[in-house]
Amino acid sequence: MRTLQQMIGLPVFYENGKLVGRVLDVGFDEFWQRTCIVLDTKVWFRKSVRIVKWENVKTEGEDVLLISGPEAIATVHRKDLQRTFHTGLIQLKELPVFTIDGQELGRVSDVYFRKSEGTQIAGYELTDGFLADVFEGRRRLYLPNGPEGVTLGEDAILVPASYERILEREPNAESDR
Repeated sequence: MRTLQQMIGLPVFYENGKLVGRVLDVGFDEFWQRTCIVLDTKVWFRKSVRIVKWENVKTEGEDVLLISGPEAIATVHRKDLQRTFHTGLIQLKELPVFTIDGQELGRVSDVYFRKSEGTQIAGYELTDGFLADVFEGRRRLYLPNGPEGVTLGEDAILVPASYERILEREPNAESDR
């Protein structure tokens, strides 16, 4: 599985080998599927950002992203970035995860994607705070049924009560490496 934190900071190149910038953030749609990458390149007005729509990403490698050409890059107003991992109006990072019976499972610290299944979120890495992460490790919540039964709201993520039993705790989470 690939984590979103592994994507942030990757260089983005045109297919001809010219460096465009680095991945600053990832944008999502209302179903929390990846729709674009936000580049770290400077824009004349700070209220704008440069994005690449996900369909224009030709290769998502371990060490680099390749895009078709200059036509793949668009400049949008910062307020038009609705859902992103950590820079948009609605941010996935630090979003609390609750079961439908009211128990908090933690806050999102990273997101997992299956390489073979495209842009759909496959799981979350959850944090209980710095001290709990250090002494107990972060928890992983894989979505066995995909997005079925999961409510991705603006202020919280709601999952079925049975998901509490499938949490995995690992002392060294992938995003800590």
